[in-house]
Amino acid sequence: MAQLLIGSICLSNIPRSEMKKIMCKDGKERIFLNVAVVERKEKSQFGDTHFITCAPKKEERKDGVNYIFGDLKTWNPEPQMPSAEEIAAAPPMPMTESEEDLPF
Repeated sequence: MAQLLIGSICLSNIPRSEMKKIMCKDGKERIFLNVAVVERKEKSQFGDTHFITCAPKKEERKDGVNYIFGDLKTWNPEPQMPSAEEIAAAPPMPMTESEEDLPF
């Protein structure tokens, strides 16, 4: 199963200089931002495992500009239904008195 990342981005931290206006084939002008999701060397204090950056080329970077604008962490949903292996491994449930009285 693919790893799912969840998190948030701060839109006000995105450098405007990295946003590119592109004329699309349908004739509408749209704004694009090239991004990269990078795995952190260590988890942050909030459990974030990745960050998102607009990742300009080294020669295009400017001193004093923060290009990181979001944090992400892996999401592992808790299973709602037990697996077949868990059901098979579970001990049998004892019968209640009303179930013992059934005629079949």
